[in-house]
Amino acid sequence: MGNRAFKAHNGHYLSAEHDHVKTHHGHHDHHTHFHIENHGSKVALKTHCGKYVSIGDHKQVYLSHHLHGDHSLFHLEHHHGKVSIKGHHHHYISVDHHGHVSTSHQHDHHATFEEIIL
Repeated sequence: MGNRAFKAHNGHYLSAEHDHVKTHHGHHDHHTHFHIENHGSKVALKTHCGKYVSIGDHKQVYLSHHLHGDHSLFHLEHHHGKVSIKGHHHHYISVDHHGHVSTSHQHDHHATFEEIIL
């Protein structure tokens, strides 16, 4: 599917830095670029450094060196020109108004992103 950047409601971009998924404010660079890999009906989000975005059993968002099965697979749900990233145990990746990345069982504006095709 190619490379994407995901811009949150507050202008922050999802960003992969070191072993963490964070946000980066104002502009996107290589840290905010994710390669979308098809895996049947789901996709994996692979970072610029070859790690995978994953959701753990305790609902934390983290980066993994390997594809961790369902923990690293997501549905990209498109809603009214925006996209939501729905993962393991039906939790969405979300960004709060401070730019903190977490998961939410609720689908709200914190869990919707502008999908930028690179």
